[in-house]
Amino acid sequence: MSKVGSSLYSRLHGIFKESSIATVKPTKPRKQTKSSKFPSKLKESSASSVALGDGSNSSNDAKESKATKLTRKVENFKKSCESESFRQIHGLYSAFIRRLREAKKFSTIDEVLQYQKKFEDIKSEDFVIRMMLLYGYSGMAEHAHKLFDEMPELNCERTIKSFNALLSSYVNSRKLDEAMKAFKELPEKLGITPDLVTYNTMVKALCRKGSMDDILSIFEELEKNGFEPDLITFNTLLEEFYRRDLFVEGDRIWDLMKSKDLAPNIRSYNSRVRGLTRNKKITDAVNLIDAMKTEGISPDVHTYNAFITAYRIDNNLEEAVKWYNEMKENGLTPDTVTYCLLIPLFCKKGDLDKAVEISEEAIKHKVLSRPNMYKPVVERLLGEGKIDEARQLVKNGKLQSYFRYLPNLSSGKKKTPSSPVSSPVLSDD
Repeated sequence: MSKVGSSLYSRLHGIFKESSIATVKPTKPRKQTKSSKFPSKLKESSASSVALGDGSNSSNDAKESKATKLTRKVENFKKSCESESFRQIHGLYSAFIRRLREAKKFSTIDEVLQYQKKFEDIKSEDFVIRMMLLYGYSGMAEHAHKLFDEMPELNCERTIKSFNALLSSYVNSRKLDEAMKAFKELPEKLGITPDLVTYNTMVKALCRKGSMDDILSIFEELEKNGFEPDLITFNTLLEEFYRRDLFVEGDRIWDLMKSKDLAPNIRSYNSRVRGLTRNKKITDAVNLIDAMKTEGISPDVHTYNAFITAYRIDNNLEEAVKWYNEMKENGLTPDTVTYCLLIPLFCKKGDLDKAVEISEEAIKHKVLSRPNMYKPVVERLLGEGKIDEARQLVKNGKLQSYFRYLPNLSSGKKKTPSSPVSSPVLSDD
């Protein structure tokens, strides 16, 4: 690699050479904990169901019913796609594909996205880019690449924008070697000139891969082609260094960013806050928030989640609730991460009433649920014999996957509540 005087490459080289892969502190793997068994009453209910003839046939019927419901929802979604205004609502596509991804229905994802080729929108590069990114978020980058290759046949212009979407698809699918291969081979082959978005995407890919030498190579090429790194570039580096607990190197990147007259934003600060709270440097993290406020930057939900996460790991309910309350006092709405941290912690500490309260709060705010997000509170309600309360919580949230946990104690059979109003978007798990 050639030297570039006092360039950004040279300055970064001085930082990166002290942070070789061999010395990078690996991210600690999360402990895998076995799911706790459901209450004995639930087991007895299941046994009663078998005794009453509600056994394997019932299970097969349930599977068939689930498949039928999925087919109907897919057909409803495809029918909705016939509307031009519906096709312009990105969120509906993202929500539907996400549900399919969580259910591991990858062939159905391909079916739904292939269906979009029948519309005139497919001639729009922006529309194709949306399809490619949905493939990428689903771990189906090869399908995104296939669609990229088909763009000329679809009478759709192929520019640096769709090439960048292809790279993002590989990165989001965590297929980093494939992203590097496409970056090295396709621009010259297709006559496409990389832009700053291209380089930022590759910096993100190489940070995930952990290759400092390759990151330096990207920066050297970036400079040779006349580009200057922007705030996105530096924020990507900051997130990587602080995530790996390389504070000295991260702080040098911070100083380098400011030397280029790039002011840190909330994402910059959050990367630093997460690194500090993860290492139990709470006082330093609080001081950083104070410094952030003096620069006119207010903490967001991710800032508070960093503190809640730290105290959740320590099972410190009092401090976790303190930051949760401060978040709300500052007019912020907790997100999925907040509730996924707090609901099981309240249950673990035996405060079932509060667990129910914040579960209902999450439902009221229409917070996107995650698999098993409400499982701890449903389990605990059933364990204490509060079947009606559990059923009401599941019903209020239209939490389809939790219906199976609710026995009808009078007959020993599971009660199947009426389904919520049908929607082209799959219901929450």
